[in-house]
Amino acid sequence: MVEGYCGALLGCRSVLRIKRSAVEENVRELFRFGGKKLIAVIKSDAYGIGVKYVAPILRELPEVESFAVACVEEGVLLREMGIKREVLILGGILPEELEAVKEYGLTPVVSDIEHLKIIGNEDIKFHVKYDTGMGRLGFVDEFVDDPRVVGIMSHLSTPADEEFSRKQIERFEAIVRRYSRKIKVHLESSAGVIYRVPYTTHIRVGLAIYGEKPLKEYPLRLRPAVSIRARVLSLKTLPAGHPISYGRTFVTEREMRIGVIAFGYADGLMKSLSNRGYLLYEGNKLPIVGNITMDMTIVDVGTANVRVGDWVTVVSEERTFGELAREAGTIPYELMCNVSSRVKREVT
Repeated sequence: MVEGYCGALLGCRSVLRIKRSAVEENVRELFRFGGKKLIAVIKSDAYGIGVKYVAPILRELPEVESFAVACVEEGVLLREMGIKREVLILGGILPEELEAVKEYGLTPVVSDIEHLKIIGNEDIKFHVKYDTGMGRLGFVDEFVDDPRVVGIMSHLSTPADEEFSRKQIERFEAIVRRYSRKIKVHLESSAGVIYRVPYTTHIRVGLAIYGEKPLKEYPLRLRPAVSIRARVLSLKTLPAGHPISYGRTFVTEREMRIGVIAFGYADGLMKSLSNRGYLLYEGNKLPIVGNITMDMTIVDVGTANVRVGDWVTVVSEERTFGELAREAGTIPYELMCNVSSRVKREVT
């Protein structure tokens, strides 16, 4: 059964599909490799994939113990979706958010003395974040020992750098030892799980849930869970010497058959892929020619037997967000978060 909407009445020009079985397999693999329950990070609309589609899959899995989001607003949404498990607010708490935190039973992550002041004497359980080398959120020299502390965390800034990551792991261990009671301890991210830190109780993962490998050399067996396809809007043959798209950054050197695809930078295809990336059609690479525009991308279809209305592939198991990101000169997180709401979502 397919969930979501790609309406029969209007059809759809682009669709993002989430493969439930792949998400489930990836969660089990993360649990197997790390040996610990997961805190599933589904901030930023589940990294752009669609939280209302991803969260219902994850909440059915025994390996997922908690959820983590960036802000109170995202936490409230999870509660309204019926999520009962612990929901961590990674981005702390602001004064005007206190009532919502209490009403919806959210768990803020305290990383600044001002967060403690906001919570005051309220009966609110919280986690504490320590900065061991990230230089973003977290206490550096202060130590927070409060009976309401139910967990502590830190964050690896450069998991690919083993020497620096080991230093962070050691610094955090010294902090962990200062707590005399049993609490949740989490440090390892999707990339950080490779360190199998012995003193943590949970792993805090996001990207790997979708089968995207955060490091080039990654020992986990992940299965890409997301695909994106878009429709062909138009086909025509252009003569040699004909400019293509805004700015005339591409001029045909020969007669060329081009296709216009209903997917542009407003849908999430970064403009930096202009004249360098490609889309796929039945295994054929269709080079992107000219500048990617807001709603459309022009490709060289060559001899491929493409017809108007056909589907071309933007992201797939063979061509992941990671592969696309390398071509675009960015990271998969940015590409995923850029996928717009007009790209229909489905769970299969």
